[in-house]
Amino acid sequence: MKKLIIALVSAILLSILGIAGLNYMKSNGPRDRVLSPSGSKIIVEEMSYYVSGEKIFGKLFKPADENGNFPDSLGPLPLVLFFHEPLKTEWAENMMKSLVSKGLVGYTCGFRGSDKDVEALVKRMRKEKFVEEGLVFLIADTSCGNEIVKATSRLGHRLQGVVLVEPVLTGKARETYVRYGQEFLTIVDSMKGNAISLIEDYLEERGALK
Repeated sequence: MKKLIIALVSAILLSILGIAGLNYMKSNGPRDRVLSPSGSKIIVEEMSYYVSGEKIFGKLFKPADENGNFPDSLGPLPLVLFFHEPLKTEWAENMMKSLVSKGLVGYTCGFRGSDKDVEALVKRMRKEKFVEEGLVFLIADTSCGNEIVKATSRLGHRLQGVVLVEPVLTGKARETYVRYGQEFLTIVDSMKGNAISLIEDYLEERGALK
């Protein structure tokens, strides 16, 4: 009987671990090589993560060497994760191409509406071997500013900075912003033309650009 109980407990534990593992599985899709605005080579790869059984689809941006490869010699790099309105990808992707050419890794994904997704994805991506876990930054457009601010209050030291693009904040998110707003970079409509240079300055101040 004792052996049977031990076997059953072991089977249950393995099942739980298997389910937990499914929540963090990732799948890699097509890979492309493009040029940044400055002319440097960038690798763009479709990469999806599974969080709580749901698929988060996104694109990963990495700097490439002269042969179009991501060299191991670069080691882990700062990560900029951009949550944007679903289907509106052009501005986010163009921004990533500019930022990644400075020696970063970028990830863009459509926001699904849950601050829990933000929290889970940040924790998952910090474990990637190409990410310097102490230098993770978020960018959020108007559609998800509220949820991003909620997530940042729980992520704490896991984030080094947050950029809010034309945020419309309410409730607890608004209270958090009022309390800690000086830690965020807020880009209003009149500043969008200079957004990339403003974000670069912000990243440099916080140790991401060396």
